[in-house]
Amino acid sequence: MPSIRRTTIALAVVGALGAAPAAASASTLITISGATSSYPLVALLAAKYRKVDKDKVRFKITQGGASVGIADVAAGRVTIGDSSRDPLPTDPTGLDFYPIAKYAICVVTNESNPLSNLTTAQVDSIFTGKTRNWSEVPGAKASGPIDLISRTSTAGVLTSFETLFLSGSKPSSLAAQESSEGLLKKQVENDDNSIGFLSNYNADSGGVSSTPYNGVACTRANAASEAYAGLARFYEVTKGKAAGAAAGFISWIDKSAVAKKIISSQWVPISEK
Repeated sequence: MPSIRRTTIALAVVGALGAAPAAASASTLITISGATSSYPLVALLAAKYRKVDKDKVRFKITQGGASVGIADVAAGRVTIGDSSRDPLPTDPTGLDFYPIAKYAICVVTNESNPLSNLTTAQVDSIFTGKTRNWSEVPGAKASGPIDLISRTSTAGVLTSFETLFLSGSKPSSLAAQESSEGLLKKQVENDDNSIGFLSNYNADSGGVSSTPYNGVACTRANAASEAYAGLARFYEVTKGKAAGAAAGFISWIDKSAVAKKIISSQWVPISEK
């Protein structure tokens, strides 16, 4: 089997997709759980892989957050964990992290309150609760208190956001916490005074306003060129070195031109830039 790009460390993650039809019962089942932000990509890759592998494998993919996926794969409950953050020293030992794509994290507001730009200092001040009112934010159309929308502690995007935007600090305890990207997006859509953060895939799908960061728009193109600073990685995580059907799937993601085309549609291949 071709060599697979991997990062070995104490970590794990899990993903989600639907089970295959009963007719494929003789095929090998790959179970995945984990990050909600990487689910759309992993689901697309799994669906395509089933076709190119002529249904020799099938997938069952569930979500729940990167930390859930990591715990599941470490405990042997799933074949692969999906992670939207880098490995941490606190992760379980004996896990291998395989980077599969890069993505941008976008600061988002309600469409009624588009912002032309936020600096590093402004993002930090807003999300850590130092700036509490929209009147303190240049160019804001909203008025009144800022409603912070964040993610629960299981979210890998939250960990990546803290690292990339808050210098390792945590969002204010005043922030509402949502368990998925979809729920966070819905909150921002429904609240004129809200601000949150999403992967570029969900930020680009409409309903919210994506804010330029340090003068650079949060787009797939700017992520690919690395002009945009808020760039993170998705990983497939296995317990020990990937083997069997899981190794075949991960190697296909790493080497296949078809997989790279899927990744390039909304995300950034690891090998790009």
